[in-house]
Amino acid sequence: MKIGIFGLGYTGVRIADLLKSQTGIELNTFSANTQIKGTLIFDFSNAVVLKQFSEKFSKNSFDLSLVTFPVQKLSDPTAFLDILFSVSKNSILLGTTSIYKRIPDIIESTPILKDHDRFAVETDWLRRGGKILRLCGIYGPLRNPADWIRKGLVKKNSRQLNLIHGDDVALTISLLIQKIQTAGWDMIPNVLNLSDNQWHTWKEIFSFLEEHNKISETSIEESIKEDCFIDSEKIRILLPDLQTKDFWIELENLEGIIDQ
Repeated sequence: MKIGIFGLGYTGVRIADLLKSQTGIELNTFSANTQIKGTLIFDFSNAVVLKQFSEKFSKNSFDLSLVTFPVQKLSDPTAFLDILFSVSKNSILLGTTSIYKRIPDIIESTPILKDHDRFAVETDWLRRGGKILRLCGIYGPLRNPADWIRKGLVKKNSRQLNLIHGDDVALTISLLIQKIQTAGWDMIPNVLNLSDNQWHTWKEIFSFLEEHNKISETSIEESIKEDCFIDSEKIRILLPDLQTKDFWIELENLEGIIDQ
């Protein structure tokens, strides 16, 4: 199976690292500036470079393309999609659950925000027959929620924190590929949400870090924003082997906390 990964940021690198070791996969990686061995450098915001890419790769060069970067930030997203869907038999876009309207329980059929910067691209993507994997906040090494607290980016309140570990994103993509290989592309829903499906609030995280003397004690500042829980049951039914990391264990690891 010939796979193209477009974008080698935090998640793209992890996906590439996992897939390159798997048998039966021929991997091609593309990035605007990431210097990783074997990666082809293409700045897809450059019209000349985009034309060069289209000349290098013929129709249906890839069985599957994975796009990990925000397409809407390109100078001409439509031109990129025209070429991507030409060179790819099938394509998956990594999106974000922030596109949903804020209601208590968010699932794949929850209405999305028409004024979100990803709305136009995602609508076009689905119209072309692509699939979207919408991700919650990504955490892991170099993306430690405790550091977000230390930087003052979040407050101590009762809001639910919806997260997914970067390694779990890569694992999910790997399992989706296996599903496509065994059951076919049409068995994959058009949109899937990915979260760790665990309940954890900022107040609990603050308190945990305070108890372990990782941050100073902080007063509670409740938020007026709508609270919500991202439900990822649909993808877990589709991929029964998907086991995501335990947030509290990972936070302990990130903070170097060893239970006595």
